[in-house]
Amino acid sequence: MTLSQTLLHQQTVFAIMLYCISVIVAIMIFAFIQQKINNPFSRYCWDKMALPFIKTLLIIGFILLVYPINYGIDSAPSITELLNTDSTRSNFLLNIIFLVTFFYPLIPVIGKWEELIVPLQGFFASMIIFIWLCSGTGVENYSLFPDFKTITIILLISFITHWLAKYVAAHIGEYLDRLYNREGFDILIFKAVVLVMQSPVIFIYGLYLGKQIN
Repeated sequence: MTLSQTLLHQQTVFAIMLYCISVIVAIMIFAFIQQKINNPFSRYCWDKMALPFIKTLLIIGFILLVYPINYGIDSAPSITELLNTDSTRSNFLLNIIFLVTFFYPLIPVIGKWEELIVPLQGFFASMIIFIWLCSGTGVENYSLFPDFKTITIILLISFITHWLAKYVAAHIGEYLDRLYNREGFDILIFKAVVLVMQSPVIFIYGLYLGKQIN
């Protein structure tokens, strides 16, 4: 399965639509909660704990919805089978992606590159599920690290789509700020569209992994 086939697959389209609906609901909740939070401590907890956790749920939900199409394959053990093999897998996946979301901004130098946060979340989620998939199908010889060409393409797309998402968010956010007479919609809109725009990098990495079990 090619990249264009995976991106246009009905399962992918459905996952993106469901993700967008979830984000719209989340934005409405964000806007309501931000208006209600008055003290600095509550805002700090909301910004540093609640938001990363919600973003974690969204990215994991998206990855689970596109499985196994994100690996370029049509048939595979169901995600329910993979998760139910070990009762700790669901918590492990959630905790790892949350830690990536929470600690990435604290990493020196690269922590300032917001362009890489969604790809990293997608990579770790895809990597973990792929390991479980290989274990369930008896595949023992595989690599989790793509070649230089794939990494270069992923980085290039990550940076370009990140700034495109910022451009779109700035213009739509400015309109919503004026409409509702408040500030901050640009940030919320950016969080909404960045995964959709950066989703190709998740599929590129997934296709690299999936080729090893085809």
